[in-house]
Amino acid sequence: MNNYAIVIGIKGVLLKESEKDYLIKFKPIGVILFKRNISNKTQVIALIKDIKTILGSNSIIMVDQEGGKVSRLNEKIWPNYPPANYFGKIALKDLKTAKKETFNNYYSIGKELYKLGFSYNCAPVLDLSIKNSNNVIGSRSFSSNPKIVRLLGYEACKGLIKAKIKPVIKHIPGHGRSKDDSHKKLPEINLSFSELKDDFFPFKKLNNIHSAMTAHIKYKKLDNYNSATHSKIIIGEIIRNKLGFKGILFSDDICMKALKGSYFARAKKAINAGCDIILHCQPNLKYIIKSTLGAGKISKELEKKLIK
Repeated sequence: MNNYAIVIGIKGVLLKESEKDYLIKFKPIGVILFKRNISNKTQVIALIKDIKTILGSNSIIMVDQEGGKVSRLNEKIWPNYPPANYFGKIALKDLKTAKKETFNNYYSIGKELYKLGFSYNCAPVLDLSIKNSNNVIGSRSFSSNPKIVRLLGYEACKGLIKAKIKPVIKHIPGHGRSKDDSHKKLPEINLSFSELKDDFFPFKKLNNIHSAMTAHIKYKKLDNYNSATHSKIIIGEIIRNKLGFKGILFSDDICMKALKGSYFARAKKAINAGCDIILHCQPNLKYIIKSTLGAGKISKELEKKLIK
């Protein structure tokens, strides 16, 4: 492998010639698709085939298909999958049924994604549902109860894995207490490690999952200078050491307004902090190239993880 450690977004339902040229020249490790890229089954299959023809059959093809308000597959064509909190509400009455339904739901999602050619789903969300926090998480969370989040999150991962889709748990180490939307500004949480133990619990219990996505949040009492995505302390000491996560660590989208600086700097700082792969989701090639150069080539260690 000689790929760059970045997954990029593209503009439309077909690859533009300029996008093809970029893929050929830089060989990013993958592409992430959004609603703007998905119109029907035949089109998506053809688009992914075109991408893999350039990048290779083992390239990462990602999507955020959580269900509920974060659904990239058109509900007029694909099933209308419920949000995570639907299963959390069931769990309060009947945990066994909730676990079974969660597994079946994510297995169904996974089967649809696999048929289309996807390899990774940026789900499930393991953030807690916290009262009076920003609704950027909201119904995307299974529950305010960390044990329920852990149990249902595990079933969601099992369902995706059975369908041959790699889950990406998010937003590690926990986005639930954020009072701001990281798409718009950098949220800050002023709590200690011990005060955040419930938030960290689901991620610690699912630390053997293949991949995770970071949170663009500043945990002021842990690192007062950097968001988790850019923090050697959060990634090295918390995520890798105390939570024990050993899998592939994707940054959340570095185009979000939570992060500052040039795209080159955003990508390089995330890699230097300990992220394995950068997500750059906005389809502006001028900025994508800057992020690509900032991300650099994937490491030998990461190559081994990707093959597993």
